[in-house]
Amino acid sequence: MVRRTFLGLGLMLLGFSRRAWAQLASASPGYYRLTHPVRIRLDTVSTPWHPVSFVAEAVLPQTSPTPGRRVLMNGVLYRKESGDDRSALSALCVTCPHELCEVSLVTDEARLARMSGSDKPNPKFFCGCHGSVFDALDDGSWISGPADRGLFNFLVGSITDGTVEIDEVEVETLSVV
Repeated sequence: MVRRTFLGLGLMLLGFSRRAWAQLASASPGYYRLTHPVRIRLDTVSTPWHPVSFVAEAVLPQTSPTPGRRVLMNGVLYRKESGDDRSALSALCVTCPHELCEVSLVTDEARLARMSGSDKPNPKFFCGCHGSVFDALDDGSWISGPADRGLFNFLVGSITDGTVEIDEVEVETLSVV
């Protein structure tokens, strides 16, 4: 009986430490330049929580296991709040880091109320394959489900002449997507 309890606690501790390590590892991501910057007109994201889809491309560096391989990533740019500065915008890869299913933005209040893992009423990204939930207000941070980290981020670059430029993606995205 003592042995089972010891093993159970050990496995539980291992699970918690794995998730904590994943959260720490994703705290300050490095970014990698896209092959071509993605440019989106600012007026297309003028309304909060109405995402604009895009496809970004990168070529893996020479130091990767498959150098020169072309990687395409599906993303969305959306406005979290009013204002014209970069902090009001977020650009995320819509591929769940758990098993690479596509996530969708949920803004319906009734559906948000039924979603588990959070009491915050703000919009969430939801993975329909395995149920991971990500906070759209907090740039895709992990809330619940089997994913061990938040959604991969694109770096929102400059906003010039009414155009938003996205020119970098988290380095870890390239090894997963």
